[in-house]
Parts: sequence; structure tokens; C-alpha cells
Amino acid sequence: YQRRVREAVVSTQSTGSSGINAEYGECKNRFGAGTYYEHDGKPYCEMHYHQHRGSLCAACNKPISGRVITAMRNKFHPEHFVCAFCITPLSKGTFKEHESKPYCHTCYQKLFGLGSRA
Repeated sequence: YQRRVREAVVSTQSTGSSGINAEYGECKNRFGAGTYYEHDGKPYCEMHYHQHRGSLCAACNKPISGRVITAMRNKFHPEHFVCAFCITPLSKGTFKEHESKPYCHTCYQKLFGLGSRA
């Protein structure tokens, strides 16, 4: 997907002072003259934009920009996709899944003793 970041263009609506009455679509945080993320024609803060786009890391729940690993119907920062037991990064090869958790082949064999046939 292509991420579109725009400078906020807001009307001259006033809050009674010199403040700008403009908010992100969902969390109601003010964006004033800063930037916002647009999705389906609506402005969003970075977190809600990535939430709507499905690009939050399943491990840390923070937005992913750049490289992404998609596994187990989730997306991860490469450094967060690790073996659930030894914490070794799993970004360079295959893994085994047990009860919705990823394991390197070595830990999977040690913990579950199930066949390591690929």
C-alpha cells in the first residue's frame, strides 16, 4: 500500500480563541497545523491509521513502517518475530507454530518432542 501523509489543512473554525477546532477521526486528538494520515478520505493519527490498515505489530502493537514479516495471520516488525522460548529472531527462515506461538525448530523439538520433519 502507499502511505499518504499530508499537511493538515483545516478551516478557520474557532474554539473561541485562536485554537483550531480540528481533530483526528477516531481518537479526537487535535492535529492543529501538524500532519495526519489519510485513509478512505478521513484524517487519522498514526496509531489509528495503521490500525485501520492492519499494519500494527502483533508483538508490540506499534505501527510498522519499512520491513514487515507476515506470519500466523499477523504482521510483525522483523525484530519482534522471535521464538517464544529462546527469543531467537525467526526472520531468516522457517518456524514451527504451537498454540498460536512461533518456535524455532530446535526449541519446538525440545519442548514438544514432535517430529521435526519439514
